[in-house]
Amino acid sequence: MFNPFKSPSQRNMIAVECGANALRMLQMTGSITNPVVQAVAMISGDGFGSQSSAIDEAMVRRIKEALRGGGFTGRSCALSMPAKSILTECIEIPALASIEMKESVSWTAVDRLGVDRKEVVAGHLPIRLGTLGGAPSEVLVVATLRNTVNQIAALLTEAGLEPRRAELGALAAMRLAWSQVKTASNIPHFAFLHLESDQATLALLNSNGLNFHRSFAWASSVDLQNGAIPVAGEEKESQAWRWRQMAEEILQCLRHNERRAAGSWPEFVTLSGALAEEPGIATAIRSVCGTETRLMNIDQSADWSKTQRPNGPLSAWNSLLSVALPQSAVLSSNKNRKVA
Repeated sequence: MFNPFKSPSQRNMIAVECGANALRMLQMTGSITNPVVQAVAMISGDGFGSQSSAIDEAMVRRIKEALRGGGFTGRSCALSMPAKSILTECIEIPALASIEMKESVSWTAVDRLGVDRKEVVAGHLPIRLGTLGGAPSEVLVVATLRNTVNQIAALLTEAGLEPRRAELGALAAMRLAWSQVKTASNIPHFAFLHLESDQATLALLNSNGLNFHRSFAWASSVDLQNGAIPVAGEEKESQAWRWRQMAEEILQCLRHNERRAAGSWPEFVTLSGALAEEPGIATAIRSVCGTETRLMNIDQSADWSKTQRPNGPLSAWNSLLSVALPQSAVLSSNKNRKVA
């Protein structure tokens, strides 16, 4: 058993992501200033996030073959966890000392998950700092069951890997997106949308880092009720209707955040994740929310010339790239604001 969210960062780890229908692996080499993608591999299939305690021997063999044939080196690995397996919730709590804050966050996770404390591992990301005896702090609670992580770790251990740490893939990708934007002289308000096959993660960020977060299950708009906000150009882009319901969900989040922090409407939405390049999503968001969309550019974060690029959209590898980077940029220059 190992403790995710707490282990120190190590270089040249194999980043592993067990998604709903694929297992992806990526390893970096090179320097901090010039990281190079050394190896990539993807294994298609279902049930990678399964809670079954049985080890799938056929899958173990496929992972071993991918490691041998893909140019991977070493055994240490880091896990990128899917959003569906992680509890994320923004809460307000009194401003507390660091140790007391961790205790409060841990008990909040226990309450939400409804299990014994020893079965939960939790971390948090500060959103708004409070004052002792005054305004409360706002934090993003990030928690999961130990068994959820240990099930995946057991599969990888059987394949010869040594899991060292784990983090929520959507937050890892968000960290990378923010580090790209912060190189600008004037960091704008912007949104980050990470799309997995069954879960969407929306974050609103600015020069101080994270100021809003919401993770929700997304569904096709095929059964959307009458009176929905129309999508401009829907007839021309036949898949835009699939994303209308999600676009409306995003719009409600943007309006909520604008009410509590005037002037925070994002200048653009950065798209990330396995579904980020699906037809129609950009059209739906632009039409419903009136906001520009951009694909996250991971070409600028690493040199891909030393390995064959994986099939499919590169957006699906955003989380893994961030997890595997020799030294990922933290969400803020304030060293006390660490991503869980």
